[in-house]
Amino acid sequence: METAAKLAKASPLQPNDWIRAALAKLSQDGVDAVRVEVLARDLGVSKGSFYWHFRDRQELLERTLTHWEQGELALLDFDADATSAATRWARIVQVSADPSRIQLEASVRSWARRNEQVARQVAAVELKKTVVIANVLQDVGFKQPAAQAWSEVALLVCLGWLDRATRDRQFQIAGRGLGEFLSELVLAASSRLPSAKRLG
Repeated sequence: METAAKLAKASPLQPNDWIRAALAKLSQDGVDAVRVEVLARDLGVSKGSFYWHFRDRQELLERTLTHWEQGELALLDFDADATSAATRWARIVQVSADPSRIQLEASVRSWARRNEQVARQVAAVELKKTVVIANVLQDVGFKQPAAQAWSEVALLVCLGWLDRATRDRQFQIAGRGLGEFLSELVLAASSRLPSAKRLG
């Protein structure tokens, strides 16, 4: 995650510079720290320059959340017809286990616990993730109900791991990180399917 200081530059700031600074501050200190005067100080500009791009702090927060949402969905935007199940699964595991995303993901969900609109947008992203995972599982032999159930298990594992990792960055289960654990979980489930393909 970029720090706000790295975003400061000689040319006029653009809206996305403020949004990236807001994401960095959200990740580091939580939503209460995402304030206009704080971001302006971090960016090395006047507070007044903020209002060239945003009506107020609320608009910044809304656009920051939308930026996060679009980024999350873009990470899992696959062409299922052109991408193998193994490749899609590898990408899901990579994204889910990326340590650089842990703090931001935790901060967004902490925000969601306090704000219904944020909670709805986070839930929509999580639903999309379960659909993507379920599609991969169906491609390797799971029937639709089982694929859906195991996709929800996988998401819950990710969310639980995320929470634990914010408190213990070295957390593992029997020496395995989240990516390895997810793959082993799905392989164990698929081993009961007579015609299941391997993801690896």
